Amino acid sequence: MSYELSARRLVAIPIALSILAVTTAPAGGQQPTQARIESALAQPNAANAARERIRASGLTPEQIRARLTASGYSANLLDAFMGAASAANSATTEPLGSEQSEAILVLGIPELETIEAPTAIGRVPGSTAPPSGVFGVDVFRRNTTQFLPLLSGPAPTDYRLGPGDALVLILTGDVEAAHQLAVTREGFVVVPQVGQVYLANLTMDQARNLLFDKLGRVYSGIRRTGATTHFELAVASIRAIQVFVIGEVAQPGAYQMSALGTALTALYAAGGVIETANLRAVDIRRNGRLVATFDLYDYLLHGDVRSDVRLENGDVIFVNVRQKRVDLRGSVRRPASYDVKQGESLREALAAAGGFRADGSVSRLTIERVLPPAERSATGPQRILIDVPLLKGDSNVVPPLTLEDDDHITVYSIDRETAGYVDITGNVYLPGRIGFRKGMRLSQLMERAGGPRQATYTGRAHIARMNTMEQTRRLIAVQLPADSAAPWLDDPVLEDRDSVIVYSLLRQRALREVVISGAVNSPKRIPFVEGMTVRDLVLAADGLAPGAWIDTVEIARLPSTRSQGALAVSIRVPIDSTYLFDRDALGQYIGPPGGQFRRSGAPDFALEPWDNVVVMRQPDWELQRTVSIYGQVRFPGRYALRSRTDRLAGLVDRAGGLTPAAYAVGTEFWRIAEGRGRVGVDLFGAMQNPELPSNLILVEGDSLFIPEYSPLVQVGGAVHSPSAVLFRANRSLRDYIDAGGGFSRSADARRVYVIQPSGQIESVRRRFLLPDHHPKPLAGAVIVVPAVLPEDKKDYVSLMSSIVSIVASAVTVILVATRR
Repeated sequence: MSYELSARRLVAIPIALSILAVTTAPAGGQQPTQARIESALAQPNAANAARERIRASGLTPEQIRARLTASGYSANLLDAFMGAASAANSATTEPLGSEQSEAILVLGIPELETIEAPTAIGRVPGSTAPPSGVFGVDVFRRNTTQFLPLLSGPAPTDYRLGPGDALVLILTGDVEAAHQLAVTREGFVVVPQVGQVYLANLTMDQARNLLFDKLGRVYSGIRRTGATTHFELAVASIRAIQVFVIGEVAQPGAYQMSALGTALTALYAAGGVIETANLRAVDIRRNGRLVATFDLYDYLLHGDVRSDVRLENGDVIFVNVRQKRVDLRGSVRRPASYDVKQGESLREALAAAGGFRADGSVSRLTIERVLPPAERSATGPQRILIDVPLLKGDSNVVPPLTLEDDDHITVYSIDRETAGYVDITGNVYLPGRIGFRKGMRLSQLMERAGGPRQATYTGRAHIARMNTMEQTRRLIAVQLPADSAAPWLDDPVLEDRDSVIVYSLLRQRALREVVISGAVNSPKRIPFVEGMTVRDLVLAADGLAPGAWIDTVEIARLPSTRSQGALAVSIRVPIDSTYLFDRDALGQYIGPPGGQFRRSGAPDFALEPWDNVVVMRQPDWELQRTVSIYGQVRFPGRYALRSRTDRLAGLVDRAGGLTPAAYAVGTEFWRIAEGRGRVGVDLFGAMQNPELPSNLILVEGDSLFIPEYSPLVQVGGAVHSPSAVLFRANRSLRDYIDAGGGFSRSADARRVYVIQPSGQIESVRRRFLLPDHHPKPLAGAVIVVPAVLPEDKKDYVSLMSSIVSIVASAVTVILVATRR
């Protein structure tokens, strides 16, 4: 088809050429199965991605329909995804049908799968395959389409035309026209007014030269010099070819790809090579003959793809099985297994591994080798170790030793021991390891270490010198200058790996401190400073605590002599109101009332190291004591005791007394002081007679709970039916147990006890020659029937057997006696 071009549209020709350069070949490698296509395009927003790719291709609807027809599809198969109608519906996410999916692939749209960036060379995220130890194998492992040939842009100059290619011929100048030319199966294109032109297997330059002669006969303006008509030939779409990848690859088979594909493209499409592949010999066969052999190490080691071969339809890429492979480990830059070609030696293998690391030993390496079959014996080891000295100790001069298959080469690392340093530690500004140079003196080392810090002990420093023969150190004592201006009287020459120690006076000095405790906010130990007084120490302890006795403090001072067992000397020092630092705007002390203290006039007292200061509390001074009362009282809550003799009944009166629903007999009294727990009290009796012992004196933390009346008695333990029984005043203990189903077989009737509502525990009391005393359960009580303890159980069968035996023996004795 030809289109008339206006003069102002000439600038759009390059853009049009780039837009029309869209391949008709499927973008995948191997032809995807229908199930795979449907799975990929059934993902959410897959239809949107297909529409966007069609729109970005720049093809008109007529061009898309023509290509669909040429590929064997219905012409209107993709009408739903083209034009304004599809743009209006671009928000839909319905999956495509199988025919539509394959058609979009034919148009050059790759499979819609998630493409992730590799995290390492050849390693793909999410891959479950472990890293390969063979160099180069991981590079080709992939599950994306990122290695497929680019389908946009102009065709390369060495691209050879063939059946299936679509060309665009553009004429400008005296004649302005554009023609689309399809290369037929026979290799011809039909040029209007020119006729058939055979272009198969011609490069673009050769095709242009041929068309120059053909067009020059029709258009007089096309000539070598002084041309008034110009033409341009471009490839609008690249044909698809089918190649075969077999041998040591992950997925051998037939693959469709663009005609721009090369041997590398085919290897990536086939999932790469496997570990048994020979990466040094990838054969490309065409029409039954070998046309090229590709060494993948050129690509892997140097990025050189000049020997990569552009494929043609029907080419076979055959990856040979490995021949000679060696394993390099140790101190090389890229430890792995490497394929070795015929004629290559140890030198080339080390070069492929990146050479020696910086810590590699360049004096020798070892090769573990399998003995050849002719040299093996029936018994004994079948491997040998070959020690290889390196020439002149130079890492770049490796002997050209011939390698054998399965050689294991080990490059050793040098020892980590270092030399050429001296250490300096202690009281200097920049301690650490410093480079050593021959002739270095101690003064130079001190200068490079920033010099001595303050309070350095100059009387003696030490040099710990290494005895290299015995690997031991000996100390050398030196004297440092008294100050930086004084000359060095002893400035020895240092040796390699010396260690210098400079001492601090502060570290030699005993830690001096003072202690303050008692009625202060923060009792602590404080480093002693010359001139520190009692006032300073109280201030450092965050001031006096409420209730401090502001009259005197006691200082325990170390005695000057330890004769007669003296441990400390006690000193009483007066303090006054000026020790109260927290005051208001009028200068009045801010704190709890009731404090008694000396107003002023107490002299300050200087402390000495290791003094122990105790600030005493005022006698009988303390903060409020609180108790709690809850339940059936008029004003429950937390109350402060007014004196040390407040009692239980008085607390109930302060809480407004009991409510009509209160059940005083069931009162729960808890005392947390000293971990007492619940205490059984008779609140009703205490309120009737305050002189009773149940009217306890309250202490800090006591808690009282008065419940509502409960008309139930709980029966539990070793009874047949533990349950709650309605309380009745005339019921006995046994009545309640019977109401719970009676004693079970394991019950111990002698140890039954009752927990009364007040918390008091009453048990059955045995009385000699008198009936047992059974407690009377009150409303809200709990009856507990314990089980018989294992040690109390008796073996009645054995007991009866013993009794029968004794009785039988006695009867026998009586019968014998009477017969005589």
